[in-house]
Amino acid sequence: MSHPNRFAPARVRAFVGLVAVALAVAACGSDSADDAAATSTAAAATSAKPKVVFDQAFQDKFDKILNDQFAASGLPGVLVSMTIGDQKWVKSLGVGNLEKKTPILADDNFRIASITKTFTATAILQLVDEKKLSLDDTLEPFVAGIPNGDKITIRNLLGMQSGIYDFTADDGFEKEFGDNPTMAWTPQQAVDIMKERPADFEPGTKTVYCDSNYILLGLILEKVTGKTAAEVINEQVVAKLPGLANTNFPTGPTVPDPHPTAYTPDPADPSKPQLIVDDVNPQVGWTAGAMTSTLDDLEAWGRELTDETLLSPELKRERLQSNRIDGAPINLGYGLGVMTINDLVGHNGAILGYSSIVLRLPDEDATFVALGNSSTNSSTATTEIVLSLIQALYPDQIK
Repeated sequence: MSHPNRFAPARVRAFVGLVAVALAVAACGSDSADDAAATSTAAAATSAKPKVVFDQAFQDKFDKILNDQFAASGLPGVLVSMTIGDQKWVKSLGVGNLEKKTPILADDNFRIASITKTFTATAILQLVDEKKLSLDDTLEPFVAGIPNGDKITIRNLLGMQSGIYDFTADDGFEKEFGDNPTMAWTPQQAVDIMKERPADFEPGTKTVYCDSNYILLGLILEKVTGKTAAEVINEQVVAKLPGLANTNFPTGPTVPDPHPTAYTPDPADPSKPQLIVDDVNPQVGWTAGAMTSTLDDLEAWGRELTDETLLSPELKRERLQSNRIDGAPINLGYGLGVMTINDLVGHNGAILGYSSIVLRLPDEDATFVALGNSSTNSSTATTEIVLSLIQALYPDQIK
């Protein structure tokens, strides 16, 4: 069964909110979808543009854009950074706690939700570089019993082309997690849901965002390495890259201190007081959405996603070749564990309490990061903020 409404707001599911990306970009004045071909982020950006200078006029312009977007976002607080070359613009707006009115701090920790997928993909690709896995290996020997498991490849899982049912779309799961973010859960329970549902499409025939792919990749990581997914990602990815001292794949439900209070609004009535959701069981999002990080760490990670010091040049090139997501009204694509919009590379995320995004435009040496302390499982207010900033600088990228 296909999901033709995957990009309608009613179908927005846990941990990413790619719909919000599509809607926000379209609202920023995109052209017809026919104007954008399948994405290739290796293509050169327009290098003839004058260098951006962070002078007073720049500060005034982008302060206003950010202030306007923040006022419309519903976020209690937000952190935003924009780095172009050796220039950096960092802003903090709002509060970290609504009751105490404490400020949100530049070194605060946040859940980064589906940005976790970029770390999981990197760990898998490292195993490919080490010849312990092949992108053409099939799923069945690692996780048996998934529909089409004998045809689905590692490449299909990484690139959102498996056709597996998305466990986060299960009504029972969605209600239980929404009612109790610390609910008891294991990745095997997600697998059980996948096994019960028929495939949505034949592997490799469509590109459809699906959290199930990255739960399965986590199980493959564990089977190949003999370690927990948290150990592999923390030791082989996070610890190997300078600048990620505050990035972590957690095993407990709390976010490291310091952190802002996490809130979730009532989607049916945003005027109601937001609920505190500081604790979340990391086994729910797991290798699709469990990690925590900071503003500066995500800037460093955004650079890594395009520069790729942890992967071979061959795999770096391959991971950045993306396919347009089916049904997307703009040039929104997915590579091997990265989201793309034209030449922009990165990912966004949404989970109860936190909204996040990192995007990088490599040929301009530009990196954009935003973190907010309120979210449902599908809202991505930080995405709309960052896309507004990018549109003001590089309008050709936002269509």
